[in-house]
Amino acid sequence: MPPVSEMEMAAPEGEVTGGLSRADCLCPVCLEIFLEPVTLPCSHTFCKPCFLETVDKANLCCPLCRKRVSTWARLNGRNKTLVNDELWQRVQVAFPMQCQRRLSGQEEEDENILVPGPKVSQPGELLEEKRTLEEAERKASEEYIQSLLAGEEERLAEERRKHEERQLENDEKLARLLSQELVNDIGGNLKPRTERNVRETA
Repeated sequence: MPPVSEMEMAAPEGEVTGGLSRADCLCPVCLEIFLEPVTLPCSHTFCKPCFLETVDKANLCCPLCRKRVSTWARLNGRNKTLVNDELWQRVQVAFPMQCQRRLSGQEEEDENILVPGPKVSQPGELLEEKRTLEEAERKASEEYIQSLLAGEEERLAEERRKHEERQLENDEKLARLLSQELVNDIGGNLKPRTERNVRETA
């Protein structure tokens, strides 16, 4: 139910009396015309008896949005300013008979109260909905697993590439080292032969 402060003032003919539609003046707890309406700081409005009963049986929270109103309720209860007097006057002007009946404790006689009935599912509708949800969950799970696998493959490929680069670097270093040693060995072997050749020719 929209907050009373945001109620539309224009509605289809026959549903509006004194600028208020009947739907806008129904308490969301008892589904009857407001009786001494209490508008909470969260803008939700309830009958004073419904609000007080909710507070007594539950806690100091809005029955609709669960916002805590303990400080507000204590302060306004002490100051006797719980009731939204402006709205209460408008409701009494718009629906005098219903307000009088409620004040005298009589039951609501109007059968045109718009109370939503239970929604009955068609045969197989719930099963189909369950299958659709399960299929969506399965697809989401598969996509998640695929993304994990793709990430793991990418990580392994990166590790392989780095390992190959390190291996190639090590191989190149080893090749340079061996080449240097070979050059040193060949240089050392050539010198004695040259000296021996000089002695033989002399």
